Amino acid sequence: MGKGGEKLEVKKGRKISLEELSAHRTPNDAWLAYQGKVYDVSGWEDHPGGSVIFTHAGDDCTDIFAAFHPISAVKDMERFE
Repeated sequence: MGKGGEKLEVKKGRKISLEELSAHRTPNDAWLAYQGKVYDVSGWEDHPGGSVIFTHAGDDCTDIFAAFHPISAVKDMERFE
């Protein structure tokens, strides 16, 4: 588990539990948590790293994201909020 908390935030301030996050684990229904915020990357076949993004669907990807992306990549995540 990365640096998320018990409750994660998704669009418009709605709180998402880790249990709800974990229900979204497939490529067509893929949510990721990064630094406590949830992103819906469902069906994102254009990820530069390919389908590897879906290996962390339904989980906190804070640590793994930081290991493989420059900090400037965080701005690109805004479209998935």
